[in-house]
Amino acid sequence: MQSTAGLRSSAALVFWAAAVWAADSPLRATIVDRMGNQHQVSKLSYQGRTEIEYFVDEQPRTAQLADVARLRLEGEREDEEARLILTWRNGATEKGTIFTGGSGISPHQDALGSGQVSNRLSGVTALGPFFILLSDVSEVVFDHSDSLPPAKEPRLKATVVDLEGRRFEVNRLRYRGQFRLDFTQGRKERAIDLAKISRIEFTEQRDPGVEFRAIILTLWSGKTLQGTVDASTVRLGGETDRIYEARVGAAITGELDGGGLFATGMHNLKLVRFYPEEVEGPPPAAPAENRPREGDQ
Repeated sequence: MQSTAGLRSSAALVFWAAAVWAADSPLRATIVDRMGNQHQVSKLSYQGRTEIEYFVDEQPRTAQLADVARLRLEGEREDEEARLILTWRNGATEKGTIFTGGSGISPHQDALGSGQVSNRLSGVTALGPFFILLSDVSEVVFDHSDSLPPAKEPRLKATVVDLEGRRFEVNRLRYRGQFRLDFTQGRKERAIDLAKISRIEFTEQRDPGVEFRAIILTLWSGKTLQGTVDASTVRLGGETDRIYEARVGAAITGELDGGGLFATGMHNLKLVRFYPEEVEGPPPAAPAENRPREGDQ
């Protein structure tokens, strides 16, 4: 059993971390709790980030809070996930679900010492550092009066080839619910907008015992980058079946030509070749040095 001193230390760590994370966020919002109380919060963040992860039709999504006007949560406080109604700054709405805590964790969340981590919003009020469990939140109304207009959502389309040689024409492609690719080069973590990439090539066959796969990125500018991506299939502590499937089996998601949803894991990919955003039809031929090797076709 954890000692009282240990509990106090853990609580202090969480409180200190919330204050440090909040310092990096420019977001302001009014948070309405389940009792109807309103909290004016600045430097707002969710789990230390300025984005949220949620699900739409069983597919993971990531939203930048800077692009959100309002979000509302529905359901019971003890539920592991809540119904989410998200209103974008352009007036469009989207419905989905979001994990609020309990025995669930976010598919891409790092848990300190346990998977039993409650999701929370944190920031600063006139009274000092502030945090609230997501399960206690009813509504968040953002104040973007001093912000730039929201960025335009890219409409990404690609030909996806898996290790079995099957081809899929995928619209509205996302990587782990977002429009950027996270990868590593040596010990450095990198991120690049998917709209800048013309091709992602997985250079080696999958090894079930290896958690990362080597990739070569070819950009529209002609530049190439090498790195590795997370392709682990190991279940993490505290993961439900749904979270595990979202993390492992739905790293790349989108909509298929002709209807239907698409999802696959990084462990199952051979090639992703993007269409130029403004051009309809098949992807352009790759330069000779970047053309698919035999077996890509």
